[in-house]
Amino acid sequence: MIVDLLHNLSGKKRILILTHNNPDPDAMSAAFALKHLIYKMARKKSIISYMGIVGRLENRELVKQCKIDMKQSFGLNFSRYDYIIVVDTQPQAGNVFIPEGIQVNAVIDHHITKRKLIKRKDLIADIRPKYGSTCTIIAEYYKELGIVPEMDVATAMSIGITTDSIGAGRDSSPSDQQMLGFLFPHISINKLVRVQNPPLPRYHFKTLRKAIESAVIIDDLLFCDLGEVRNSDLIAESADYMIRMRDVKCLFVVGKLDNVALFSMRTKSAKRSVGNIAMNIVKNIGYGGGHTKFAGGQVPVVNRSYQEAVSILKTRLLKAIGIAPNTEEKPI
Repeated sequence: MIVDLLHNLSGKKRILILTHNNPDPDAMSAAFALKHLIYKMARKKSIISYMGIVGRLENRELVKQCKIDMKQSFGLNFSRYDYIIVVDTQPQAGNVFIPEGIQVNAVIDHHITKRKLIKRKDLIADIRPKYGSTCTIIAEYYKELGIVPEMDVATAMSIGITTDSIGAGRDSSPSDQQMLGFLFPHISINKLVRVQNPPLPRYHFKTLRKAIESAVIIDDLLFCDLGEVRNSDLIAESADYMIRMRDVKCLFVVGKLDNVALFSMRTKSAKRSVGNIAMNIVKNIGYGGGHTKFAGGQVPVVNRSYQEAVSILKTRLLKAIGIAPNTEEKPI
């Protein structure tokens, strides 16, 4: 696929690489590595753009340590670019800003989706749902082309793969593990440590306390409504922290940010594909998707209240995972 993409860049002057909104380490690092690969192989410069914020402290430290240069999509003149690549998401996923009438040329992603990409002969799509990380796909491009990634690129990709594929509630494949081995000799351990251990603000711990105090256990599901949050990453952070709780097999954390109900889902068992569940529970009201063990989604709350959106999501979730609606809710 990478050979075809590089071939298609011939004659192109302005290349745009888009990540999903509020990008995570996998999205940022995949875009960063692809940008370097395109320059090394085709001698063409490109820019990385995203909508939203980089909220999580670890993510900000990643940008700083690996010198990832990104621009906000807001105010960007998309019509100036003659080649657009979307990474770590898909145009129809609902979590990437693409103005109406703008055509995407290539998609590189590892998420599952029911919606089919528009079948165009000139569209390049490399989508691998069995992979735990988009960075794994990009790392394989480097290996296929016989390129040794620069230190910052290798470090960023290793963080992207680790964040998305290692730990409770995550999906990992042999390819993820192989690419970590490929990257490891070229990373900076010092930068890796700084990214993984940034100083955390007081509101981080306040949010975790709120998550614990508001969470209820329904059968083997842990359900948590955070209400208003300062950034979307706090929802995912709370989910990653609480999925470690014993006897909890599935977890759902929801919060409100900028008139949108955002949620993260986790499961410890591959028997429940929360990626499919996330897509089903937002049908006709929002967007969702993910993987077997972790997923997320969003529901606009402009035409309904936040609590109404949470109620709909909760009702659909309980039905999807087979829990009776009148099941007793127990505080932690």
